[in-house]
Amino acid sequence: MDFRDALSDVAAPYQELLKASAQVCQEPSASFGGDEQVLQLIWQMQAFEGAALVLVDGTPVEVIEPGRWNHADGPDFCDAVLLIGGELRRGNVEIHVRPADWDQHQHTNDPAYGGIILHVTWFANPPAKTLPKRVPHLALERVLSSYADVQAALQRLEGQHTGRAHPCLNRFQQEPLALDRIVVAAGYHRLLAKTYRFVEQAEAANTAQVFYEGLMTTMGYRRNTEPFKRLAKEVPLKVLEPFSSKTRFAVLARIAGLLKEDQRELWDLWWESGLQPSLQPYHWDFTGLRPQNHPLKRLAGCLGVLHHLPTLLETPLADLPKAISKAAELLRTELGYKTALIGKQRAATVTTNLFVPYRLALGTLPTSQLSVLPSEDISMPMRDTWMRLTGSEDGLPTDGLRQQGLLQIYADFCHNPNLMCETCPLGRGSEPLTSES
Repeated sequence: MDFRDALSDVAAPYQELLKASAQVCQEPSASFGGDEQVLQLIWQMQAFEGAALVLVDGTPVEVIEPGRWNHADGPDFCDAVLLIGGELRRGNVEIHVRPADWDQHQHTNDPAYGGIILHVTWFANPPAKTLPKRVPHLALERVLSSYADVQAALQRLEGQHTGRAHPCLNRFQQEPLALDRIVVAAGYHRLLAKTYRFVEQAEAANTAQVFYEGLMTTMGYRRNTEPFKRLAKEVPLKVLEPFSSKTRFAVLARIAGLLKEDQRELWDLWWESGLQPSLQPYHWDFTGLRPQNHPLKRLAGCLGVLHHLPTLLETPLADLPKAISKAAELLRTELGYKTALIGKQRAATVTTNLFVPYRLALGTLPTSQLSVLPSEDISMPMRDTWMRLTGSEDGLPTDGLRQQGLLQIYADFCHNPNLMCETCPLGRGSEPLTSES
């Protein structure tokens, strides 16, 4: 039995839900005395007293999901779902007292605000000068009777608002065992999908090259993912194979524009390789970058993993993250780095997103080991999905398999712009959830 048979069996309950979801997905068819935080609270509680929401241009708006209230930097609400003029949209919402606050905060030039789907203000005028034309504007003073009425509504709701009761919450409160079965099945489904993608890529290219590109991409911290991916394609593994790990580091660092000329030993190693840097410069983003996430450190760690790859492919899954971190240390002392090149969490990410599908495809990882998949940092999608399913953060899974399941449910159901909560199969009783897997 290969990975397809083994994983398909345990992922079957979740795959049945996906089939059901495909059948129900919908195509996109006065005086103010408060501050911005009050308006955010109004939006969070949807304290509109049944008012019909319309944009300043008269387009009707229906709030399907107000989004997550973001108390950190960036938009005020994330992952909102709105029906604007009959078109279903998912994205972020920014809230201000006056339209011109958008101009003063210079949001147009901030990439963090590129996903805004609605600008909510109290006052309608004067309009913002720099608000992109694609972003609709909702002025609450035009849809709410008065600010005094809003205050009264907030007082009635204060202390009572516990978030929207999703149908899946009601379902799984009655069937907690069904919840665990479907989260586990979703985790296996996610691993199966990752493995299929790897196999498809390997069929179109050299398997080792696909792994190398995946490793480099996974090592690219957030905004530097694309430069790492480009580097792996422009300097393929077969070009690096004749060189030592240190020479590989010098070559890749120079071609990527990261190597300084005063690093004489490394510069000479690159020069002796005969490989020339790209004519098109690499665009690395160092904004707010922690020292341990610097591309050079990530590159050194990547080469250590490649050097020890034969051993890592035979390492038991439970020991693999620690083995990856240790393998990454190959060049640390020689290059003068004082801290670990691949930390515990990055090693867990590399294990789940790269080594597991690679080894499943190669047949060097028994599927029975997947129950000890390493855990990762709790992310927003994991937390948000668990809150929807259970109404609390209590019991949030810390094992890797269930975390992968939460991520898959978030992508397929909670973050699916064409799926409504009222018709979502997760909220309905069905055989796949209650039958033994």
